[in-house]
Amino acid sequence: MEKWNIKCNVFAGNEKNEKLMIVIKDIVEEFDRLIPAGPPLGFKTLEIVNDEVSGPTFYWPKGQDFYKIALNISDLNYNQAAFQFTQELCRIYCDPRMRSWFIQLLSHVCALYSLEYLSQKWSENPPNEELVEYWYNFDSYKSNLLGAAFSKVDIVKYQVANEWVQYQVNKLRRKDKVNRGKLLIIAYELLPMFKKNVESWQMLPFIGKCSVTPPPSDPKDIVADRDTEPDFEKLIGQLPELMMEFANKFYDKIGAREYI
Repeated sequence: MEKWNIKCNVFAGNEKNEKLMIVIKDIVEEFDRLIPAGPPLGFKTLEIVNDEVSGPTFYWPKGQDFYKIALNISDLNYNQAAFQFTQELCRIYCDPRMRSWFIQLLSHVCALYSLEYLSQKWSENPPNEELVEYWYNFDSYKSNLLGAAFSKVDIVKYQVANEWVQYQVNKLRRKDKVNRGKLLIIAYELLPMFKKNVESWQMLPFIGKCSVTPPPSDPKDIVADRDTEPDFEKLIGQLPELMMEFANKFYDKIGAREYI
């Protein structure tokens, strides 16, 4: 946590902001554990605000040397805040100057992971007496999100087609319309691979620079904001050897070899 300077200005009152920091701190510390090298553009001051119109989203004011994340919450709901914050934090760990369907997909994987992680952590070691029973809310929030997503999917096709994930990823690549629910289900299918291979999360800082078009080479160039495509050939060529087993399984799962 000492790597980050976090300013939480989501609520008007300090008490609620301090309470929200409980879950923010847990998420940031877990990212630090999973990705010890940190984000590709380094640790900066991180400001968290609320935006009930545009949030959840990521802002990086031009000419400013800090990250800014906007949530979209009406009250102190730790589960909702955790899901939204993790998605935007994932962007920082990929490269906040870049946007792509691949980064969006990985942000959903990270967000589902956070809900599971927090549920387990708070059930075993609740942050305080007030939150002794709260761990269940992370599970129920995840179940509700996935339940709503699956309700709009042809379950027969989903269950019988081994290529369902590859088909949906190909639609993403072609920029066909894929709703948020299907994106969440793809992330749900990918999550077990990430949980099983703890080194897998270290892929995130390579995502931005392995894109077409690549980000500016100067990490201080924060003006760029680019819609990109993942360069899977470049990505697998840059990953460390310890990640090769995971990368090969991951590529097979999403059908990425077709793009190499």
